[in-house]
Amino acid sequence: MKAEDKVQILKFFLMVFNGVFVILGLAIFGCGVWILFDKSSFIVTLSGGSSMKTVAAGLFVIGLVVFGVSCIGYVGAYKEIRFLIMLYMGFLIVIVLGQLFVTFVLLIKRKEITNFLIEEVDQIIVTYGTMGNGSSEHWRVLDAVQHYSNCCGRNGSTQWENNTFISSLPDGEDVYPCSCFNGSCPFLPNDTSLMFGKGSSIYQKGCQESIEVWLSENGLAILGMDAGLVLIQILQFVLSLYLIQNIRRKAKQKRLLNNQEDNSAVNDGYEHLD
Repeated sequence: MKAEDKVQILKFFLMVFNGVFVILGLAIFGCGVWILFDKSSFIVTLSGGSSMKTVAAGLFVIGLVVFGVSCIGYVGAYKEIRFLIMLYMGFLIVIVLGQLFVTFVLLIKRKEITNFLIEEVDQIIVTYGTMGNGSSEHWRVLDAVQHYSNCCGRNGSTQWENNTFISSLPDGEDVYPCSCFNGSCPFLPNDTSLMFGKGSSIYQKGCQESIEVWLSENGLAILGMDAGLVLIQILQFVLSLYLIQNIRRKAKQKRLLNNQEDNSAVNDGYEHLD
């Protein structure tokens, strides 16, 4: 097979894998944005955790870099510019190292992140419904977790006895947030916030298991995308290496062909003189 034909085949496959690379990169970028900015997700409670911020920032930057590097790869492959392809390969190595760092932090700090989340949940339960606390966003997220996971408190409904508002009531027994009730909420008569109710028809299961499952599923999703991206990058690196070799071979064959044509033209000139 001619070098020119090999170059066209390698360019096609490199662009296909580069397209998949862009899609996975945008997905990882989206994960970083979600962790950093989504206020409707329970991950907001980790906003004070430097480890999770490092992971989110790493995913955010990797996603942006992937898009930029893909553009370099497309131009280099389409125009057959060896310098851009080599630059592209260098960036691939840097991105892989960045991904390994983020993955390493995520795995090593996993237990620390879980413990930090547990502490945050306990603190939210204590301050829930306290006027002037300024954490209403956290409260809504906790309500969503309790309502959709059919649970109450982190380790059980009795944990709500530690709540500042409930413990301040003269008769705080059987008072819980409305999200703890498995039916309509029996609102407290004097509670203008409509956040608490009184009754025994509540979820007995704690939310810790649901929280840990949520963390595990989302962590596995991120690691899965990360592993897929690494595999694609290895294929891209190999294809880029072969493409550079064949571009060089194509240029060499073109020079030999031109030299042969020049020699043939010179020989034709001499024959005419003869």
